[in-house]
This record gives sequence, structure tokens and C-alpha cells, in this order.
Amino acid sequence: MDFSQGGMLAGYAIEGVLGQGGMGSVYRARHPRLPRVVAIKLLNHDVSGDPELRARFDREADIVARLDHPGIVSVHDRGVEGGQPWLAMQFVEGVDAGRLDPATMSVERAVRIVADIAAALDYAHSRGVLHRDVKPANILLTSAEAGRAERAVLTDFGIARLLTANTQLTSTGTFTATLAYASPEQLSGVPVDHRSDQYSLACTLFALLSGRAPFAATDPGQVVAGHLAMPVPPLPRPDVSPPLHAVIARAMAKNPAERFGSAGEFAAAALQAASAPAYAAPQPYPPMSPHPGWGAPAAPFGPAGWPAPPATGPLPNPWPATVAMAVGFLFALLVPLSISSALPSMMSGFAAHASDVAWFSEIGVLCMTVPLVVTGWLGERFGPRNIYLVGVGLFMLGSLVCVVAPGIHVAIAGTAVQGLGTALIIPQTMAVILRLLPPGRRGAALGLWGGCGAAAVLLARVVGAVLVDSFGWRPLFLLALPFGLIMIVSAAAMVPALPKLRPPADPVGVLLAGAGVLVLVWSLGRGVEQGWTICGPGAIVGLAVFALFLFLQARASGGTLLPKAALRDRNWWIASVLTLAATAALGIALTVLVLHREVVQGFAPTTTALLLVPGALVTAVLAPILGNAADRTPPAVFPAIGFVTAAAALVGLAVSMGAYDSPLLVVLFGMVLGVVSACLWGPLAALATDTVPAEHAGTGGGIYLTMRNVGSTIGAVVVNVALSSVSGVVVDGSGDGDLMAALRAAALTAAAVLLVCALTTAFLTRRNPVAAPPVPAYARQ
Repeated sequence: MDFSQGGMLAGYAIEGVLGQGGMGSVYRARHPRLPRVVAIKLLNHDVSGDPELRARFDREADIVARLDHPGIVSVHDRGVEGGQPWLAMQFVEGVDAGRLDPATMSVERAVRIVADIAAALDYAHSRGVLHRDVKPANILLTSAEAGRAERAVLTDFGIARLLTANTQLTSTGTFTATLAYASPEQLSGVPVDHRSDQYSLACTLFALLSGRAPFAATDPGQVVAGHLAMPVPPLPRPDVSPPLHAVIARAMAKNPAERFGSAGEFAAAALQAASAPAYAAPQPYPPMSPHPGWGAPAAPFGPAGWPAPPATGPLPNPWPATVAMAVGFLFALLVPLSISSALPSMMSGFAAHASDVAWFSEIGVLCMTVPLVVTGWLGERFGPRNIYLVGVGLFMLGSLVCVVAPGIHVAIAGTAVQGLGTALIIPQTMAVILRLLPPGRRGAALGLWGGCGAAAVLLARVVGAVLVDSFGWRPLFLLALPFGLIMIVSAAAMVPALPKLRPPADPVGVLLAGAGVLVLVWSLGRGVEQGWTICGPGAIVGLAVFALFLFLQARASGGTLLPKAALRDRNWWIASVLTLAATAALGIALTVLVLHREVVQGFAPTTTALLLVPGALVTAVLAPILGNAADRTPPAVFPAIGFVTAAAALVGLAVSMGAYDSPLLVVLFGMVLGVVSACLWGPLAALATDTVPAEHAGTGGGIYLTMRNVGSTIGAVVVNVALSSVSGVVVDGSGDGDLMAALRAAALTAAAVLLVCALTTAFLTRRNPVAAPPVPAYARQ
């Protein structure tokens, strides 16, 4: 039905068109029985059959009918005409705030508008209703009359939700809130509360004062990244006092716990701050273009005599920081993973006992694994770049101590410091990526990051073998110094100083997580040497303590180290467990390949290591490509391909042992491992972090990396157990047992684990694509 020329709708006389959009039209109409003008919202015929839009339209009437507040547009009547639902609503004579010219908008008027809306929101929240789409276009301003000041009224409760419901972003997976004003928790897909509306209201105040949304950009992905990770940009006008900017920044805190307790508290603080002295008394602004709207850049403006402040440009490209963090991840792992090549030389050089050298290796593993949850939390609290740089400093210091160590015990202390530095570094490398890129767009970045980690595993054998064979073991640790300098320079130049958050302190959670990982990793590492009678129960206790930590995090009512949305997400659990299993199985595969080549066939470690270089290159090239493709495919596709391929390769390796001695077999197998790593690490990391919001990026990354490190330890244990139980030998090849049988047993065990992992991928669910959605139709109007 077309009422643009007037007509009758359910007895209401249509007098004109107030607005039209992709979803519906709003008409000015006269009540059939009362001397009253109303606004009639009519859902367009072509979308009236859409169940979601129809439900949203009906929900608006149901919710607003419960609210009776002068700051909320009221609903008078509703019905269906010709299959099209309609609402008769309070008519507000005036304009919406999105049409106001910021050049003529005083700070006092903008804050007064926000105060009116804050009162309306507090009333709605007290009745258990969230608006979820607060923005200038949904604020109507009544015309000022004699004796009556301008008043702001809130409208469009079409995507509101009751607080008693599950206040997720959507119920169907489609994005409904306007991106430019959406809160981080809406964009992260986690449950929201009244503080989400406060965030959107603060964005609205920013837009009223500047003429643009805080993170306006032409690319919706950059808008999302701004809300999730970037600090509030400065307001480009000198009459905004620093206290007012601080109030807006607090209301727009990434962590809802850091915002004001209510919208009213935010408005009261803004009113008080607006009276504080600004940088200079403002002069009238020159004329400027109307409100630029969605994603369009605003024209610069400034008072006469002042240079026009630069408009906030698009958000920084996240790829320089991603590359810097991926390289940092590579370097931070390369030196510790190379240490195994140096152990025989260290033992002879120090004339040390084998148990002391074993402690040297185990202390490093413990120090770089046990604190990961805590170091991730520190990155949230003090900024990931700051903690990263501190970690690089400790990494270099510990390595330098190892270089100059006069004895094995000093070297053990040095590797402990180096391990702590690594533990500070690696969660931040992941956290920066999680904070700069929204879920659904992390695949390529996490693929590059995970590919660098996998490449470090392969290249560590090359670096260790070449340096130790040519120069001895001390230059291996000296390598950390140039690596550290590169990490410092690249982080300082390419990684933004992300906002410091205030994550909740949870000493009980920290203690449980650390104790569980410590007991588990220590028991696994000492099991073969000291026997499983003691270490087996120890590993079970450690696993139980860590499981208790996760259980308490999921059930806690207050602040937690880990996001509850992740702990309740099937994909998070499956991807985390698959990461642990994949790390263990691929570690077994690589160890079996190297032992067969070096011990059975008698080739030099340097030769074997160099044959693995093509595999590292394959990983580095393919990982970001497949990670990017994984963002657009069902979540099980690439992990399933990777697990099946790895299992088939291990079976082939087990069968071919002793039959084929060509070096090409090592090259081919290494390249297959490279393809497998590219299929696994980016997609699994993205799945494990899809529900990790920015305020939990550090601890979320810490848990994920803990899984990887524990998996690596388990892989080493499986190889040692297979060698000891089947052949009576240890990894140095001593003993008279059947080493080939032990290696085949280890390879087939890993293949079986990988096949189970491939079957488990069937339980992964399609990711919610809300993080990087297209601009909704109604937002484009």
C-alpha cells in the first residue's frame, strides 16, 4: 500500500510522509476519534513476510507498551492492514538528533540531550528492558516552545530485549544493531546488560559533538576493530574540556565493569564536566556540511583563529602489528626449542651430571608454560605491548646469563629467566591480534601467527644443529640478543599502545591454574625417568586441579580470568582440546622422523635439519592463506583435512621405515607437516578465540598457549614411553631393543589420535558471523 499521497489506514487519515526506509515507512496521521496527530509506522509489504522482521516489529509494540516515561515515544495502537503490520505512536514535532549540525551544537545542549535520554534508559532498564540501538537517529527532539525547553525523546525499540531473556547480540545470527554505535560486548556476541546502552549513549554524545561516530570508517571491519580495541579518539573541538572527554572515555570503556553504574551516573558526570573550563573560550563555528552519517568522514572544522583539528582517520592497519607479533612469536620460541640440540655439548662442557642437564631443559619448559594465564592477565592490566617489551628484556637477560654461565647451575638460573621472559612474550603476541581484529576476520592473522610458531618448531632443529656443530652451544643463546633487538624495535614501531584494561583479580583462579599446570607438566616430564607409580597420579592430580579451575571460572558469579562466553562455547572446548592433541601428535611425528633419520639411518643432525627447511617455508606461506579461507568455510573443513592428511602421512612413514632411505622422503614428509600445520593452527586458533572479547584477550591467549605447550610435553612423553616399553631404549639410541618397532608404535599411536581428532571436528558448529557483518539494510537508509 502506498500512502505517499494520503489515504486512510485502519481509520487513521494519512497526512504526509515523515520518513521511508528499507524496512518500512513512517507517516503523519490524524486519529479517527480524537483531535490528535500520531506517527504511524508501517512495515513494508516486501518484508512483512520475514519472520524475524515481523517479530521485531511486534516486539517493539509489546515492549514500548510496558513503558510509560516522558522520554520514551509511546505506542497508542497497532494492527495489520493488507498483511502489513502497523503501529500508531506518539508524534514528536521536531527532528532527530542525527540531523543536527555539530557546528551549531553547543556542549551544553549535547550533554542536555544525552541527560534526557539517560533518564529514559534508566527507566527502561529498571523495567528490565535494554534498547540495544541507541544512536542519534533514534533520538527525537521536540521543538522548543514558549515556556517549554527542547526535550529529547527515545524511539525505535525494535531490537530491544528483556533483561530476563538471554541478551545475546541476536537470536538468529544476523546483526541488527548499528555498527557505528554498538558496544564491544554486542560485537563480541557475549551477553549484554544495561552498560551496553551506556556505551552507545557515550558514542552518541561523541557524534553530537563531532559530527561523526567515534570509529567512523568506510570499512565495517575497521569500525568493529575500533570498538573492540582502539582508544577513544580525541574530540576535534577546543571547547570540550579534558574532564568531559575523560567522562566519555570512561563510559566507552571496553570492559563494562569500568563504565559508570548507570546511564544516569554517566549523564550526571557529563553535566558536571561540561561546566569545567575548556582549552579556550569557543568562538562560533563556520558553516559545515550536515551530519555525514554512516561511515562517511566529517569535514574538519574549528573556530576562527584556530587551525582545523584533523579528523580522525581510519583505524590503523592491523597487519604491521600482526607481522611484528608473529615474528616475535617465532623468535621467542626459536631459541628455547633449539636447546635440545645443545644439551650433549653442555653436559660435556660443564662436566655436569645427566640429571642436572635434564633439569636445565625441564626448568625452561616449566617457566614458559606455568605462568601463561597470569602473564596474559598482566597484558590486559598493563597493556600487551608493555608486558611484551618487559618479556623481551627478561628473554635477553636470561639468554645472556646462559652465554656467560661458568657452570650448569648458573645456566639453569639463566634458562629459568629466559623461560619467564618467553611466558611474558607469547600471550601478548596473540592478545594484540585478538584486540586489533574482530572475530570472523582473524583467520589470516592467526594463520600467520600459528604458522610462525609451527615454523619455529621445524627451524629450531636447523638453528640448533648448525650453530652447535659449527660454534658450540653458547652462540645458540647469544642469538637471543639480535632477536630481542628486532622484537623491541618492531614492537615499538609497529604495535599500537592498546588501552590498559582493568581485568578482575582472581587470586584463587591464578593459584589453581598455575598449580594444576605445574604439577601436570612436571609429572609428565619426570614420568619416564622416575616411574609412573609416582608421576602418573601426579599428572592426574594436576589435570584435576586445572579442570577445577575451568569449572570454577564457568560457575563464578563475579569477575573471572576467562570469559564465560568462551567457557560455555562448544567450539572453544573442542578447538582447545584439538590444539593440545594436534601439538602432541605432530610433535611425535617430527620426533619419529628425526630419530629414524639420525639413529637408524645414521645421518648427521645438521643434514636432517636442513631437509626440514622446505616444510617451514610451506607453513609460513600457506598458513595465512588457509586461515583467511577458513573464515569463509564451515569450521570443520580445514582442521579435518589437516588431521586426516597427517594421519595418512604417519601411517605412510611407519610403513616405509627401512624400505626407503632417500632424503627426499624427509623433505616430502616435512612439507606435508607444513601443509598440515597451515590447515590446523590458524583455523583452530580462530575457533578457540571467537568468543574471547578484547578484555579477556590476554588470559584467553594464555589458556590457548598453555594447551599447546602441554600438548608438546605430552608428545615427548609418548615417544619416550614407546621407546622404553617396546624396545628398552631411550631417545639417545642406547640399548639393544627394536628401535624400529618403537618408532612405528609411536607413529601409529599419533595417527590414531589424529583420526580421532578428525572425527571430533564434526562437532564444531558454524561460527556466528556477527563480528564483521555487512551494514544492515535499515542502517544504510
